[in-house]
Amino acid sequence: MGSVPTAPTRPGGAIAAWLPRRSRSLETRKVAERKEISRTERLVRGAAGVVVVLVAWQLLSTYNVVNRVLWSSPSNIWSSFLTLVRNGTLGSACLNSGELFIISFALSLAVGVVLGVVLGWYQRTRAIIDPWVSMLYATPRIALIPLVIAIFGIALKTQVITVMLLAVFPIIINVAAGVAAMDRDQLRVARSYLATNWDVLRGVALPGALPYIVAGVQQGLVMTLNGIVIAEYFVGNNGIGGLIINASQNLQTGNAFVGATIFALASLLLTALLRALDQKVAKWR
Repeated sequence: MGSVPTAPTRPGGAIAAWLPRRSRSLETRKVAERKEISRTERLVRGAAGVVVVLVAWQLLSTYNVVNRVLWSSPSNIWSSFLTLVRNGTLGSACLNSGELFIISFALSLAVGVVLGVVLGWYQRTRAIIDPWVSMLYATPRIALIPLVIAIFGIALKTQVITVMLLAVFPIIINVAAGVAAMDRDQLRVARSYLATNWDVLRGVALPGALPYIVAGVQQGLVMTLNGIVIAEYFVGNNGIGGLIINASQNLQTGNAFVGATIFALASLLLTALLRALDQKVAKWR
């Protein structure tokens, strides 16, 4: 018997039969997207999140779900804040911590940027200094505080050195990384125009390293605030850090939360100012 003739297969018929089903599945698939929100919406959502946490905290404290002595409450923190303002304790503590912050952060910024530029640009110098930077950065700086106290005594300069031990290294490392990551093509173009080291640093390296510098300064800012608490704990209890430590030891958690809130608000404000400055300086890049 002869074979039954079959209809010729259309080239790509199997693919053509698959495409409609594939197309339908693509039509129903939700493509990943990232929606941007306005600054106003961001502020409203952030404020709402804070309010929700504070209300929940207050309710948990009111109905004794959490220990009032250990966790305090927003109303008790506000009452403690008013008391500290009236008796002058908070004002004196803010002045002492503010002085320590300004001196320590200014010195950390100056030393960190200058040393970071040197390490990022001069490779021979980096080969000598980088091991020390790496070792000190990896070493728990708290372990060095007794040695600093033994050398410099109990004074403001000891507090400044203690804070700098925490704050300066993030700035050094970020600035050095930013300068070292300079575009080599731009460097070759600058050399073709006989640009000096200063010309390249000012016109190419530093503008390109600006995001690294801002990141390092932001980390240094946070570490400065942390260092103030540590310095005032080991060297002197005359600031906000001392207020937090003394209040915690005496179970005055309302006063301790007041100090912690001041640090949190200061960090939030300074970070916002740094971001605004970054947007202004971005035009210079």
